[in-house]
Amino acid sequence: MRFSPILYLLPLAVAAPTLTSRAEDLAPQVLEQIGDLADATADLTTAVNNFEGLDGGLLSLLPQSLAVIAAETKLDKMILKSTNTVERSSNFTLTESNDIVGASAGLIGPIESSLDALIAKYPQFKRALQAPIVLLDLKILKKHTGELITALTAKVDPQTAGLLGLGAGVINQAFDEAIAVYSQ
Repeated sequence: MRFSPILYLLPLAVAAPTLTSRAEDLAPQVLEQIGDLADATADLTTAVNNFEGLDGGLLSLLPQSLAVIAAETKLDKMILKSTNTVERSSNFTLTESNDIVGASAGLIGPIESSLDALIAKYPQFKRALQAPIVLLDLKILKKHTGELITALTAKVDPQTAGLLGLGAGVINQAFDEAIAVYSQ
């Protein structure tokens, strides 16, 4: 009787430890990443405020455009990273939830400022033929921000989850206003 080569591997497969995905307490990382999101939002606002479009001359258009795109990409990447961290985390305690919701609420003002800056710079982006790119980025950022808020809502204590919903409403309205301007 001859054994199949696969049967020789059977003991190894049974003895190998199984990899199970276990939720961890990642609240400190989430708080740190919310701080990073605030910094990335400020960087985007600065890049947008520095954008002069064609008013600054043709030679400065490319570096300014790249600065805005890089800042938007960095912010989006950080939102996705934060969403992933939240999804891998165990549910947050009431204290952690309060800290996370408070830190998240601190993002509302900077997000609104960044979107207001984009609205104010619409004429420059339009003249430089960059408005469609900004519109696409706005839609992507809105979607990913919504996914982050949904992930947070699922993990925070139910007593604080409603506050995230209120913040989401304010953020969605600000995104909708900016998207409406760039959709013209």
